[in-house]
Amino acid sequence: MFVGNPDLDPALSDAYDLGLLKKWSKITLNTSIYLNNTKNSFQVIRKERGDLINGIPVIVNTPFNLATDNKLGFEFTLNYTPYKWWKLNGNFNYFSNKTDGRYTYIKTDNTTETIDLYNTSSTWFTRLSSKISFPYKVDFQLNGTYNAPQKTAQGKTIGVASMNLALSKDVLKDKGTIAFNVSDVFNSRKRINDLNLPNVNSYSEMQWRERQITLSFTYRFNKQKNEREKTKRENDSGGEDY
Repeated sequence: MFVGNPDLDPALSDAYDLGLLKKWSKITLNTSIYLNNTKNSFQVIRKERGDLINGIPVIVNTPFNLATDNKLGFEFTLNYTPYKWWKLNGNFNYFSNKTDGRYTYIKTDNTTETIDLYNTSSTWFTRLSSKISFPYKVDFQLNGTYNAPQKTAQGKTIGVASMNLALSKDVLKDKGTIAFNVSDVFNSRKRINDLNLPNVNSYSEMQWRERQITLSFTYRFNKQKNEREKTKRENDSGGEDY
């Protein structure tokens, strides 16, 4: 069970980034090294709520401002255009982080427990996008992402892969666009936690939105679709829409 916390304070970060951009005829490489130091970091605490169901303590997940979070990582983005009608985009991000903090609360049996949030871990995630422009102004785009497993102070998150696809066609002299989108093709985009505490082991899955299939029509009055608009919409929607 997840319980919100209206008393959360803003988390403040000092962020440093050193990047490099290099272009060739068909390839663009953008890479960077970054460091983030965050105070009052949000941490989701898994603890007993204070009551029992069938003699078993109820466990809740609640966010608190508890820890400092130091993150060091690097990423690179590669754009490759093998042909005018085919564009590939890949991104890879690897980072390690260290959290430090403690949380004390009263358990169901009125004993006091302190949760130590000190943890060091590393993880990575990657994304690959492919866009193909067919004749008759038909575009097809496929996006795949993978978030690797990560150790947490109270357990671990499980690695998750997901995929989106979209197909669009410009009509009415480029003033209209018909688009067909499938978000989360395999219905796999979830946050999966494996909790391991001295007296509690649990497995949980959270999915914000299940697979969505949409068919849409867009008409632009006194304006034609241009490449700048296409790029902006793809970036705003994470490459899921046209």
